Amino acid sequence: MYVNLNYTTFLRISVILLFLIPLLASGQKSPEPFVHTTIGKAKRASKFSQKYVFAYVYTEWSIPSVRMLDSTFTDEKVKFELSADYENVLIDAGRKKRFVEDYQIHIFPTMLVLDWEGSVLIRAKGHKTPEELLKTLDKTKSKSRYIKQSLDTILLTTNKHNILAAIDSVKYYKDDFEAKNLAKRYLDRKDTDLRDPVSMEIIKDYFTLDKKYLRFISKYHFKFFERFDSISIKENIAFHVFLSSLKQKGNGRTEFKYKPVTKWFRKHRIRDADKLESFVRIKYLLWGRGPSIRYSVNLLKDYPETTDENVLFASVIRLLISKTRRKIDYDELISSVRSSIKEDGTFWRYDLLSLLYYKNGDTQKSNQAIQTATNIAEQTNQIYDPTLPYLMDAIE
Repeated sequence: MYVNLNYTTFLRISVILLFLIPLLASGQKSPEPFVHTTIGKAKRASKFSQKYVFAYVYTEWSIPSVRMLDSTFTDEKVKFELSADYENVLIDAGRKKRFVEDYQIHIFPTMLVLDWEGSVLIRAKGHKTPEELLKTLDKTKSKSRYIKQSLDTILLTTNKHNILAAIDSVKYYKDDFEAKNLAKRYLDRKDTDLRDPVSMEIIKDYFTLDKKYLRFISKYHFKFFERFDSISIKENIAFHVFLSSLKQKGNGRTEFKYKPVTKWFRKHRIRDADKLESFVRIKYLLWGRGPSIRYSVNLLKDYPETTDENVLFASVIRLLISKTRRKIDYDELISSVRSSIKEDGTFWRYDLLSLLYYKNGDTQKSNQAIQTATNIAEQTNQIYDPTLPYLMDAIE
């Protein structure tokens, strides 16, 4: 009787615990993820714990940065994952300028996963939902060499047969910043023939201010444009030729002269210089100081088909959040942007339209634009996070 009683009691207790433990666990709060106050402390802790460092770099003026702190980092799964597997540090870019410069951070928020020596394994930019952030963090568990190895080590094994795949892998496992670095290092190697089709493919995708590539395109432009007759490349070239013709440094404002660009294009028998002046003029006025109201309007109205989407997006944001007495015809701007959308257009321009519709007071069309953007993203297997929720308060 004594044994049976204990056995019965044991069963009852087991059943109670079976139901009680999950309830207790579900109500338990995960520890706050950002326990370190400096990158130095995080790296020292990383060396001791053998965990990676997770650094969240933000600014107080960046709406996506603040929203992510209030939403993504309050998610229990995110907090548990960060607390369990990483040494976490919160970095205010306004106060840690040396860190921002050392790691060449230009977009906020930026998330870095580093080893204890401070080498970047993964870099992610922009607002991330809990699901997106967890997916990014999950890459650190991969055994791929593109996570573990430095760019110098990866470069030793690359040639014209595998460099494009290596760049794609680095872009996936790390980010486009590191992919661009790998591309430049490959092009700068002494044994790299820039006339090779693979090298030209890389130059097309990673064209920068580097005068070496500009000289190459100048010399071999017939062969280059035979393969890539793209207006976006010509825009890039035109702006860089314009910058190189300035007598003052780029941050100094000089009289706008487009003749050097026209002359350069004519000298090398490259077409379409006349179609690029508006783009160069507006981008120069925005470059280094942010878009003004006047030229944001002109860009949207007169040159909405520009392939430089970052400039166009910055111009729309400037219009939406700035206080100005200037009367803006949003119907005209909306019509102009709509006319620039091609049949194979991306979701990005519909997202931009949703902002303009909302500013114009047409919530229904704004929602329709977001829905269209969502549909396009789903059909093309891309991740789309509408911008409007992050700007709604500022617009209102």
